[in-house]
Amino acid sequence: MEYKYEITNKVNDSLIKEMIKLDKVFFKGEDVGNLRKCKEWLSVNDDIYTVLLLNKKVIGYINFIPITDDFYEKFKAGSVRDSNLSKSDVLTFSAEKPLKCLFTSIALNKKFRKTLALQMLWIGFLKKIKSYNVVIDRVIMDCVTDIGEKCAIKHLGAKFIRKSSSGKIYEGQIKEFIK
Repeated sequence: MEYKYEITNKVNDSLIKEMIKLDKVFFKGEDVGNLRKCKEWLSVNDDIYTVLLLNKKVIGYINFIPITDDFYEKFKAGSVRDSNLSKSDVLTFSAEKPLKCLFTSIALNKKFRKTLALQMLWIGFLKKIKSYNVVIDRVIMDCVTDIGEKCAIKHLGAKFIRKSSSGKIYEGQIKEFIK
């Protein structure tokens, strides 16, 4: 069966609620998105989501946020979680200096795992980031699923840093942007 996917980078409350619903399939507790927190982050940077739609419904998404050096180091040390990320820790995609980013989540509806959906989502994400003409220095993430961990290693060349309260903290770079 052939699917016609659509990528969007602009979200509204309805799409955020659909993403949170998808989160609940894969994540638990504080790892599930929170509407208030997501809107807080979006108030600083409305480009943090890449969403894959099918028939105007969310089937997958990536949340990728440029963050302050201070939050990055605290996250790497395991002293904060992504749910602790506040408005003041979020940056915009700016070419002023190399960015450190938090890859908070990648989620894809299980029905679409054996289709081109993940590839389409990843390509949409890469195109968006490339369009900002920024340098992504390092990426940090807390992998709370086996699939997230495999994606981090495969697509970000991520290295294990430490265990977290709900998973494993990895650090890497977006391979397609390494010169």
